[in-house]
Amino acid sequence: MSRHPYTYADDFVRALGPVSRNGVVLSRADATQIIEGIAKAIGMSHEELATKLSYAEQNKSEEDSERQVQRLIRALGYA
Repeated sequence: MSRHPYTYADDFVRALGPVSRNGVVLSRADATQIIEGIAKAIGMSHEELATKLSYAEQNKSEEDSERQVQRLIRALGYA
């Protein structure tokens, strides 16, 4: 089963949200609601926006991914 587009889209949004000592604060369900709200506000279908965000998540550079990891490590108190 493919993670595209919804799970990748949710992960893209979750990576932009806050992190705490417990990890990423936004759940995938939270991210889905955010994506649905933005899609509605801009007159786009949820599926279309999720697809665009999914591609953005899958095309992140190694540097982008490393920044996300470092941000989480700092939030967890390991750096």
